[in-house]
Amino acid sequence: MRYFIYISYFGKAYSGWQIQKNGPSVQQVVETALGKLLSTTIAISGSSRTDKGVHALQQVAHFDHIPPIDLADLTYRLNRVLPSDISITAIRPVASDAHARFDACYRRYAYTIVTQKDPFYREQSVWLRRMPPLDLLNQLAALFCLQSDFAFFSKKTDDVKTFVCNVEEVFWLQMDHKIIFQIKANRFLRGMVRTIVATILKVATGKMDIATLKELIRQKPRVRPTLALMPPDGLTLVEVGYPEKLFIQTNES
Repeated sequence: MRYFIYISYFGKAYSGWQIQKNGPSVQQVVETALGKLLSTTIAISGSSRTDKGVHALQQVAHFDHIPPIDLADLTYRLNRVLPSDISITAIRPVASDAHARFDACYRRYAYTIVTQKDPFYREQSVWLRRMPPLDLLNQLAALFCLQSDFAFFSKKTDDVKTFVCNVEEVFWLQMDHKIIFQIKANRFLRGMVRTIVATILKVATGKMDIATLKELIRQKPRVRPTLALMPPDGLTLVEVGYPEKLFIQTNES
């Protein structure tokens, strides 16, 4: 039977979500814990490949195992053996062909910037002393709310077949000294959110003109500028959405 497992993690200590040769990954740690508790080799496949140092409030992965499984008990035991920076929030049975990555309707990311030193957000945000006005940030963010080729706003990788993403929502909001960029799309490219945030700030502070930004979004720049990438600390995968029909209702659901 197939299950979706919902995972929250603080990404500072990991080389990213996906198993890699150059350091520990969240996927590796969760697979090891599942295999130990279920007494078999377990492979999980995630919804999003978060980069090194990026966090997640809700990463989703799927795995297969022969039932029955006491899902509440397994969730509890996983949280007992996993390190303190990884938490399992739920495990739900799904259709046998459900796929955590390809069946996702949307992903939502948030990037947090603080305008004053905050010891409670020191590794979950980026500290910038001054920020442009919120209304200007939102005017620029609105330019990205479209279906477009985002090749210029991503790291180039060989395993990407298309750079087209459908951005459904994008906006900035302020909560006290925290200024948060939120974006929702059907899919994201590697480095895309951090590049968009850096580019918006570059335009808002007068280091790039808005005409150049519009040309980049249309994929028709006269001269391709060098785009910066914000640090990973401020980025969090907030939510992954799925059609309700994928889930199998049980007494535990």
